[in-house]
Amino acid sequence: MTTPVQQTMGSGIQSTKLRIVSMMGSHYVGKVVLALDAAGVNYDRAFISGLYPPAELKKRNKDYKTVPVLEVGRGKEMVPVMGSDNILKWVDDNIPTAAFKFYPPYDASPDSKYAEVKSAESFLDRLGLWIIYYHWSDEGFDRTLGPFMCRNGACCCCCCIKSLPPAKYGITRFKTALKSALPEVFDVNGNYDAAAAKKAFFDDLQKVEVMFKTEGQLHLCDTPQPNAADFMLVACLNSFLGTLGDAGVPAAFPTCLRESGCVRTWNYYERMSKQYPLKFRLSCTGMCCR
Repeated sequence: MTTPVQQTMGSGIQSTKLRIVSMMGSHYVGKVVLALDAAGVNYDRAFISGLYPPAELKKRNKDYKTVPVLEVGRGKEMVPVMGSDNILKWVDDNIPTAAFKFYPPYDASPDSKYAEVKSAESFLDRLGLWIIYYHWSDEGFDRTLGPFMCRNGACCCCCCIKSLPPAKYGITRFKTALKSALPEVFDVNGNYDAAAAKKAFFDDLQKVEVMFKTEGQLHLCDTPQPNAADFMLVACLNSFLGTLGDAGVPAAFPTCLRESGCVRTWNYYERMSKQYPLKFRLSCTGMCCR
């Protein structure tokens, strides 16, 4: 079946300009950036500030709801591809010069390698919820994003950062989202329960750990090249353990793998983060480029 993008771009697809609409510090953007850089795909970047993402995205395009967005082409001929999974699948289908495929060949069988990669990728979305918790919960914000916003000029002292509109928006928005997505992090009164959250988070990290069946396994699902799930995991781990590459966002939970005993996951992260460094700023056409 021919996709709308293929219908629009036709045979000139390989020479078409690509642009990723990004937000500094998004692990979903990090997943796409890691994957495209690793596969040698050329693209530009346009950044939104991230203060009010829905409004900023709608100003750019009324149909945009979240980042990342891949803009294929320019001007009236531009066609958007929204969502990290869809972007990587689009690259698989349309960029034959990419160094490798992000997904195995499609196979409807539940036991196929394709299904295994998609299942792993889907589970790793849950780690994104933990990134939100450890950045936007009361304790997490005071330790990570609050000081980060202060250092980047949001206010002159960290004591007042929570009263500023961008912080209030994020804290309120994500607490509401987490109540339905991660109910286990709340007590009976609707307040964050740090001990329960830590236990549930470590349980999920152990589920990642068992994905590495041997010490020598290089990639999730034991594929010969890194796949879409790998780049999701590396981006998430970079958020917990590092600074999301050159985004400079403070680590959400720097000791989580050591405390949870996930040795194979730690070894994997050390190797993959060195082999595929996360570079949000590389090739950026400007923080406000259109």
